[in-house]
Amino acid sequence: MKYLFLTGFIFLSLCSLNAQSDFRNGYIINKNNDTIHGLIDYKGNKASARICSYRKDVNAETITFTPDEIKGYRFIDSKYYISMLVNNGTEKKQIFIEYLINGIVDIYYYRDDHGEHYLIDDGNNKLYELKNEEKEVMVNGTRYMKESKEYIGLLKAVFKDSPSTNKKVENINLNHKSLITITNDYHNEVCIDKECIIYEKKLPKINNTYGLVIGLNGMSFSGTDEFNDKYYYMRNSDFGFEIFPSIGLFYKVNMPFVNERLYFQYEGTYSRVTLTTFNTYIEPAYNMNVYNDITLIQNAFNNLVVIKYESPKGKIRPTFQIGGFANFFIKAEYNRNQEVKYSWGETYYTNQTKENPFAKNELGINCGIGLKSIYHKGKELYLDLRYQRGIGILQGMKTNTVSLNLGFQIGK
Repeated sequence: MKYLFLTGFIFLSLCSLNAQSDFRNGYIINKNNDTIHGLIDYKGNKASARICSYRKDVNAETITFTPDEIKGYRFIDSKYYISMLVNNGTEKKQIFIEYLINGIVDIYYYRDDHGEHYLIDDGNNKLYELKNEEKEVMVNGTRYMKESKEYIGLLKAVFKDSPSTNKKVENINLNHKSLITITNDYHNEVCIDKECIIYEKKLPKINNTYGLVIGLNGMSFSGTDEFNDKYYYMRNSDFGFEIFPSIGLFYKVNMPFVNERLYFQYEGTYSRVTLTTFNTYIEPAYNMNVYNDITLIQNAFNNLVVIKYESPKGKIRPTFQIGGFANFFIKAEYNRNQEVKYSWGETYYTNQTKENPFAKNELGINCGIGLKSIYHKGKELYLDLRYQRGIGILQGMKTNTVSLNLGFQIGK
């Protein structure tokens, strides 16, 4: 049952991801330099370098263009890609590279399987890559990894006509914001007859939301035959599949500096679950039957953190998440009743203990899929289906939890 659920879970997750598209207003530039307006699929950096998916309108068929078929494409008031032959150090290939800034000096960007690449045109139609490779160095017999920061020397050479810009170069990082800012400053200082154009998209504002979340959870244990001698009485225990509710609050914030579709989400919830098991085994040395009746009641404060991917459009938007959790058992009631009987049925010994062998906290990982919608005055409503795998609740025992969670945004 568990493996069937996991297979279906992974299948649905992949389907929901593969089905995502985000068509935005834009245009393509064909080989004749004609500008053809329509809708273009807004993809991640790697995919954007390989293909351009275009539609004439919402109902039209999608046409896929490669860098060999068109000169470029652009989203209205946003990112601009041009087709260019680049050398990544191992091969030359025609790709779409993002045009970050167009001035007396131009900056380009693309991402491939080897990582991120920034290119600079020094104004003489010569293209150079800005590099910052990690290199191994020896200091007092100890090996360290050190950034080469080759890009600083190259930028100083390109910005040689501006001493003030050269000073700033020492302190910049190799990223969109730093390169655009310093290139724009250089352009405004040395060029008075040409406007500098910045194509890079402005990132959305940081949005914080919070609300109420309620859940229905089903938990089972696995690995219950792997106990050492200390917990011998737990062997072959079957705690079954227990269903219990949870309630709490969530907090969510977008991550535009990483990806416009990614969010960080925290949930803090309270739950109470009662777990029971009964097992028996034969003590062969004394020809006796041993019976164990165990009950565990846990009151838990559950902490969940996930990175959540959300489809950017549609009334109902598919989501995918992955993260971890830390559950703290703020109160636990444990009771173990043991009875030992002779083979003919007479009771030899009984005992009761309340000493709890289970841990006071539990860590684990989780993944999930879900749906998001808007329910009132722009507030969001989400429904998530999650699987959680916990470790450390007891030596030889792991928890498996399936949960259905409904969240209501209250404010932001």
